[in-house]
Amino acid sequence: MNRTSVICTAAGVLATGALVASSAAGTAAASGSTRSHTLSFTSHELASTNAGAGGHLLIESDRAVRAGHTIGYNANTCAFDFTTHRAHCYVTLARPNGQMRFKATVDADTGALTGKVVGGTGAYRGITGRVTGTPTSDPNVERITVHWNG
Repeated sequence: MNRTSVICTAAGVLATGALVASSAAGTAAASGSTRSHTLSFTSHELASTNAGAGGHLLIESDRAVRAGHTIGYNANTCAFDFTTHRAHCYVTLARPNGQMRFKATVDADTGALTGKVVGGTGAYRGITGRVTGTPTSDPNVERITVHWNG
């Protein structure tokens, strides 16, 4: 897999697992009137395409998996900066109860992903949080952890 695909896979993985409701997967702890949630999963690349001049824009779709079960699907768009070796991505994770949105950066050299939960729809309206990702030995799979409040 090329450097751009690794970046997009990381972004897709990131978004895919974040939208699982705490009752279905992840953990939740009461914090005043807001609940804190954590979800860990793997993101598996389904398809990707380079859409920009010079291959700087990547569009990808991924499947989020936890304990062998698909928990959602995501679509992401990443702009690759060849100077910094980083991809800047917008990700939407679709779940039965709504969508979660992320803004993330992927380091092409390490495959590490960091980002923010920037909102959502349905059950995820008004949420905020952070997301991290690490590559696996399979270049099409990334481990993602999402922490959010809402």
